[in-house]
Order: sequence, then C-alpha cells, then structure tokens
Amino acid sequence: MSDEPRLLAEIHAARALMRAQALGAASGHTARPSTRPSNRPSHAALWAHADREPGRPVDLAVVRAIRTDPETARRYRTLLGAQALAHAPLAAAASDGAITRRRVGPFDLEILEGAPPLLILRGPDASMPRRIEAWLGDEAVRLDLGPPADGAILLALDPSVPEADQLGRMLRDPACAVFLL
Repeated sequence: MSDEPRLLAEIHAARALMRAQALGAASGHTARPSTRPSNRPSHAALWAHADREPGRPVDLAVVRAIRTDPETARRYRTLLGAQALAHAPLAAAASDGAITRRRVGPFDLEILEGAPPLLILRGPDASMPRRIEAWLGDEAVRLDLGPPADGAILLALDPSVPEADQLGRMLRDPACAVFLL
C-alpha cells in the first residue's frame, strides 16, 4: 500500500475508533484511557496487529487480549472494519445450513466443492483485496489472496493446509465475520 492510501486508512481507522470509544463511554461500557487496564493493548499495538502480513509473527499478548477481552475485540474489529475494502459481521441471518455463497460489500465469495474446494472472490476490477481475515467466535484466520485473474481471485481451500482448511470451514458458518483487506 502506498503512503497516501495507508495514511487515509489510518486516519479513517483512528476516527472510527474514537467514535466507537465515545459511544462506549456515553453508554458507560468503556474505561477512560487513563484507567485502561494494563493488560489491554494500546491503539498502536492493535493497529500493528490489524496491518500485519499473513504468516508473520504476531504479538501473543495482543492476540490473547483480543480473544479474552470483549472491549479489546470490539476495538480491533473497529480497526479492521475501517481498514477493510469490505466487511460483513455475519452471513445471511436467514440461513439454516452451511453457506457456499455470500456477499461482502461489492464482492461475491463462493465456495465450489471439489478436491480441493475453491474459494472464488469476484468484485470490481479496480480494487480487489489482497488479504482475507475471518472471525468465528474466538478463532481467527488471515490469508493472502493473491492477484486476480480474469476479474476473480481463486484460493484453494486445501485440507492439507491448516489455515486454508480453517478458512473454508469458517466461511461456511453463518456466524462468521469476514474482512476483505
């Protein structure tokens, strides 16, 4: 990401985080910054985690805080949502089984069953995402998507690759949140 889009994403994320923090303070759900528990990561640590490359080392204290502290998880998802090209907190609420197709903003995600299953992502040619992050409960997975070919990105959800298999399993669940980065 070049400097100008990165700066705009950081400004947008900071504004969204401040707005969420102000709403939480108004409803009495967040601590004041000066009384922040010592185990709660800073905004900078959360931003670094949200901006990380897939497969790179992570700060385990940040991951633990995101998984165990609902306020930290909310702050992190606010940052991800501000950084994402598109995101969907849940799949179709009326679904009664596994999802094989969903809409995330201007993008269509489809899972074609086969050996191995394939994730097909289609969207506007001008701005295709580079990464996908999925959340289901306290599980999270982030993968590189690769470059688009003929207006679509294909990703093999190979069962022999743990992260890809986990992503496929999570995306099929209606409660899975998806962030296209």
